[in-house]
Amino acid sequence: MTVFLIILIAYLIGSIPFGLLGKFFFKIEDPRTFGSKNIGATNVLRSGNKKAAAFTLFFDMFKGFIAVFISSFIDNDLVYLAILSVVFGHIFPIYLLFKGGKGVATFLGALASYSAFVGSLTLLAWIAVFYFTRKSSVAGISAIVLSNLFLFVFCDNTSVKFSLLLLSIFILFKHSENIKRLLNKEEFSFQGRDKN
Repeated sequence: MTVFLIILIAYLIGSIPFGLLGKFFFKIEDPRTFGSKNIGATNVLRSGNKKAAAFTLFFDMFKGFIAVFISSFIDNDLVYLAILSVVFGHIFPIYLLFKGGKGVATFLGALASYSAFVGSLTLLAWIAVFYFTRKSSVAGISAIVLSNLFLFVFCDNTSVKFSLLLLSIFILFKHSENIKRLLNKEEFSFQGRDKN
């Protein structure tokens, strides 16, 4: 029962489509109708509304954070289930017929909730890579990969490390089109039309 409760709560929290809610709060076009048709912050920014993009980024991270935080009070030994469930909730939201984002922001929020130190290192990695490349896809991919290195060094919980490794592989798979464009040197910078 505890396992089911943690999975359900985290999944439903992860499914909240903050990128779409920005359509109502900030009067922007539905992000599913332009750009990459993704509900993530990068695509929301293409609407031209920075506040909507910031709103999406913050709450996509926050839902990852709060889901893991809640689960730690229910059963701290099962926190890895909350991390998996909240990110998969974002990627496959029940409220949007299982068509969501790519999971990077929610992953970062969940990771920060589990370990503030590892989460901070991963976020700094994202910021640094984005600063030098101006490509959100490169920053996201790099942060996901490096998070596993940080976990390997600073985390003793085998269940968490293994779960996040599997989750990272899946998120990288979701970025397969971005990776193909990067290899073909077709991925545009943030100043242009980043297709992440």
